[in-house]
Amino acid sequence: MVQSVLHVVAYAVIRDKNLLTVRKKNTHKFMFPGGKFKPGENPEAAIQREVREELSCEIDGGTFKPLGKFVTIAANEADTRLVATVFQGTLIGVPVASNEIAELRWIPIMDKTYPIELAPLLTECVLPHLRRG
Repeated sequence: MVQSVLHVVAYAVIRDKNLLTVRKKNTHKFMFPGGKFKPGENPEAAIQREVREELSCEIDGGTFKPLGKFVTIAANEADTRLVATVFQGTLIGVPVASNEIAELRWIPIMDKTYPIELAPLLTECVLPHLRRG
């Protein structure tokens, strides 16, 4: 039973038909770079801050666009519904696992199975959306 709702922003970085995923420290599921809002932040400011903190990169404003708003279950919080505003674009700089990020992994968008465990936002929402084109 879902007891709470978590609003987040996420950034889909695609390169050569591969999608960038991250694993936060002390977790096992890979997800998008991104995270929770700080008080007073709009989605665009929140995702720019999260990308800077987690990947030590900047968002390329020329490629930045909304991908969609998706609702699913949270990967790391029990009994929590996730409402994610997802943006898509490229990065300025080379992504590096920073702050709470333990690991980066590029995954092929068109694969149906992966050797790593992915968050529901990826498996149930965004990967199917990207595969439909």
